[in-house]
Amino acid sequence: MAALSVLAVFGWQALVVHYNYAGNWTGLYCIGSRVPQPPALAERVWQFPGSDGYDGQWYHLMAHDPWLKRGLDRFIDDPRARYRRILLPGLAHLLAGGEDRYVHGAYVALVLLCIFLGSFWLSRYAALHGFRPWLGWGFLMAPAVLVSIDRLTIDVALACLCVGFVWFRETRPGWPLYLVLLAATLARDTGFVLLAGYVAELLLERRFRRAAIFATAALPAAAWYRVVSMRTAPDQLLVFSTWPLAGYAHRILHPFAYPFTAPVNAVATLLDYAALAGIGLGLAFAVKLVSGKTRESGAIPIFGFAVLAAFLEHEGVWSEAYAFGRVLTPLLLLLALAGLPRLRLRMALPLVLVMPRVVLQFAPQAYHVVRGMIG
Repeated sequence: MAALSVLAVFGWQALVVHYNYAGNWTGLYCIGSRVPQPPALAERVWQFPGSDGYDGQWYHLMAHDPWLKRGLDRFIDDPRARYRRILLPGLAHLLAGGEDRYVHGAYVALVLLCIFLGSFWLSRYAALHGFRPWLGWGFLMAPAVLVSIDRLTIDVALACLCVGFVWFRETRPGWPLYLVLLAATLARDTGFVLLAGYVAELLLERRFRRAAIFATAALPAAAWYRVVSMRTAPDQLLVFSTWPLAGYAHRILHPFAYPFTAPVNAVATLLDYAALAGIGLGLAFAVKLVSGKTRESGAIPIFGFAVLAAFLEHEGVWSEAYAFGRVLTPLLLLLALAGLPRLRLRMALPLVLVMPRVVLQFAPQAYHVVRGMIG
């Protein structure tokens, strides 16, 4: 099942690259023509005309210079925030042996590996609770996974590790779980929510020794953050609000202005609000899980991601489902997995509501693929 997921994704990417980007795989990074490219990289990249690009372009540069030695951070929008998410770009650099010409292949291979592991762990988790292993395909429904397939962002790594967290905490809650949580903090800064939530659960269960051991999983990321802070300028972005739900409410009251035809705008806006409803429902489910008479296993990490969503204010994140959907995928994914053992399918509804708006973003690429194939 996991292998079929990888083959399906790679096949789709190959078609998109062939029919949309003239065979240039760097098109998947979504590099904008308005963004200056470092002269130190002698490579032919596909650039989107008149565009500022998307986040994958920054991780592309990081994969070429993960240790901040070549000055490529000067071409990244917010190097301190980006470089904290070193897991995928750093591994791509290591897999490529530090050779620029192999970085792109290594990066794509690691994205596919994350899809393999996420699908594999999900299929095993489903089988553990009496379901068919084909449910592993459900990993491809996660917004962060879809966006990473389309634009090579790093969010697929944390999504994969969230599934690994749920699987290993039930089957092998020792070193495998420890390594998953350690990797989560290096994959994305929000990975600390997963680790902190698990440690908090251990403390509430009075398992102090185990909590102390797992707390050390944050040390590699903390050391790396220190290195990044010494070599980069401070963050300039205001990400969190002092008032809960301020960013969420602002987005509901201010629909995104799409530059398309009226029918397309109507569909996109409708799906935007469906996605926002999914986030709201996810917040409600998270509160219910943590406030019940018998708190369920995994409720605190889920609630941690709900708190993150409630105080998230950054306009760039809330502007489109591609952004808030992938950032909040851990909340959506963990909720869906929490509902699986007891057949509470409603717990997957927040993820299902967000997914259609993300899938809609694939329409232009799909159109060119179909048109190219039929001639």
